[in-house]
Amino acid sequence: MKIIRYLSENSTVAQTGCVENEKVYDLLGDPLSEMQVGQFVALLSEVKLLAPCTPRKIIAMAINFSGIDGFSKDMSEPLVFIMPETCVCSPGKTVVNPFPGLPWWGEAELAVVIKKRARNVSLEKVGEYVLGFTIGNDVTVDNVEGRDHHLARSKCPDNFCPIGPWIDTEFDASDCVIEAVQNGEIIRRGRSSEQIWQWPEIIAWLSTWITLNPWDVVLTGNPPDTVGMRFLGSNDTYTARIVGLGELTNKFISGNQ
Repeated sequence: MKIIRYLSENSTVAQTGCVENEKVYDLLGDPLSEMQVGQFVALLSEVKLLAPCTPRKIIAMAINFSGIDGFSKDMSEPLVFIMPETCVCSPGKTVVNPFPGLPWWGEAELAVVIKKRARNVSLEKVGEYVLGFTIGNDVTVDNVEGRDHHLARSKCPDNFCPIGPWIDTEFDASDCVIEAVQNGEIIRRGRSSEQIWQWPEIIAWLSTWITLNPWDVVLTGNPPDTVGMRFLGSNDTYTARIVGLGELTNKFISGNQ
């Protein structure tokens, strides 16, 4: 099932539904427990998609592919940072760089959505704690004075984490192709099977030291670039896509426009 949040025509109230064959249906029941497909609502093209969930926090992995800058064979655990809920951004929304004098870039990532409270979860039972998968774009702006770009100033501006277009509860994320497409050109590409830490390992490990709550989102890392480092230009279009899961597209502009 593909779970969405959306606005229908002439409505300002977010609704939860599901998508089948480009059609939107009501979603009956609690998406975190039992849910059923209800009545037809509209064509997918007739509604405005929102971020498919409103997480209390977003936990992101960095340097999870061997081709990423900073990778070392001596790494014993992932590099982790946390973003607040104010970073969440809907598909299609314009993202603004609040530091227009500094370069910025997008990062296409497989995202895991948590289903129920997870603490000290064994690797064998991780699947019970996962609702499904979506796509994330871990937008990043260069830091000042040579500071690490994994710090809050680079990662946590408003709308710096688009997610969507839906949560797929049946998607097989074991070997999916992750791509970043900037202005129509593929600039990053990798497979989830190539990640240093696979998503079940990540969830189990995180749960040993931080509680994961329902609807929390875990980003699993962006793939290596294919054309060299490519920064975002103002009015650029950036699509994070995962074959079989969907596409997440946003427009990017500088704050001085």
